[in-house]
Amino acid sequence: MTGQELFKTWASNDSTWSQWVSPALFAQIACTEGAAARVDAPAPTWPEEKASPESAVIIDLPGADSIRLAMALAKLGYRPVPIINASPGPVGLQLNFLPQPANVSPRSIVVLDMSSLVREICIGTELLQKLSFASDAPPVFILDSLRLRGSNPILEDMFDNRWMVFPQDFPSARFLAEKKIKRVTLVQKEKAQPLEDLSHVLLRWQESGIEILAAASGDTNAPSRITVSRPSRFKASWYRALATLGLRRSSVGGFGSFIPETSAAG
Repeated sequence: MTGQELFKTWASNDSTWSQWVSPALFAQIACTEGAAARVDAPAPTWPEEKASPESAVIIDLPGADSIRLAMALAKLGYRPVPIINASPGPVGLQLNFLPQPANVSPRSIVVLDMSSLVREICIGTELLQKLSFASDAPPVFILDSLRLRGSNPILEDMFDNRWMVFPQDFPSARFLAEKKIKRVTLVQKEKAQPLEDLSHVLLRWQESGIEILAAASGDTNAPSRITVSRPSRFKASWYRALATLGLRRSSVGGFGSFIPETSAAG
């Protein structure tokens, strides 16, 4: 499937939440039949037996884990919404490595290795095409917890696809309320405060009366309520411009471009 076909599957016309599916992820990927072999991994667990129309979920785990859990929730009736606002790299690049001397191990050409995430997207697409959702299906927003720091050392000539989220990447609290969403559960590796960029989103929701709950991945106990801490530069008009310093924009939208080689003087 082409990136456009994949995007149309995840951002279906019949979904209320399609406008928040990030196109950057799909602009430079393709899935070939039989190429998306699943890596053995424990089946994700979730304390509910079916989706609650009044509850939304945000999964902020390492990319592939987020997709796997989101697809488990899709089977319960949650609509998966990948907010992955970065390119894995130009098609054919994601799994390549930069050449190194014979006695040195090859290094990845991308700062944030999204190859396993892309593989899970391909696998998840096949499942998504077989599922049907209620008209009021609540969303499960999908993030990658490695987005801000990457997974590999940052070196010259690498494709830097680190990224971050902003309040504009999510529905407003008013929109959620119109759709009868009263609570949002944040799933991370540990039950803790959200990453700082996500705090700018969740605190706005919390201030508007939406209950924020937290859960650790794999925990079968019910999520518990948290109070989101106020992040630095909260609601500052210049926050977005300052926050993106050091990140690289992609020509296809979102984040991701090559780090230029430093020219030698002289």
